[in-house]
Amino acid sequence: MKQWTWLALAGLLTTLSCGSDEAVQPTSDFADAWVGEYEGTGDFALSNGVSGQDRPVSISIVRVSPKKVTVSAKLIYGAGRNDFIQAIDIIQPDDPDQITLDLRYLNAKTVYAFAKEEDIITGSIATSSLRLGGTWGQDQIMTALEVVRQ
Repeated sequence: MKQWTWLALAGLLTTLSCGSDEAVQPTSDFADAWVGEYEGTGDFALSNGVSGQDRPVSISIVRVSPKKVTVSAKLIYGAGRNDFIQAIDIIQPDDPDQITLDLRYLNAKTVYAFAKEEDIITGSIATSSLRLGGTWGQDQIMTALEVVRQ
């Protein structure tokens, strides 16, 4: 029995001595720098070969937490009821002036590449899906985005 007590004490001391004495630095809160309603124009390309330039774009960025925002982007490319491209994601900005994120889901991914200068966001959003054979095929892309905070 005495042997188990010593083993338990040695295990407790070993457990308590594990780990670093250095504190983990928190990540910065950049969500507020991006929040706003933006409107402007952009180019687009779809996987079916349809493409165009200077189409109306609206981007809504809403704060979800001090570190995360919801981005909802919509590009209207035609007059029909379903003639639009939309991307909606919750992202964590890594910088107050630019966002470069590659978000992956089960069989889809969205790439955000934004730069912000004062109240103007420029950049692109590309969505892709996993095809047979393990390759990524581009579904839709919004490029040359230039939107201004309203």
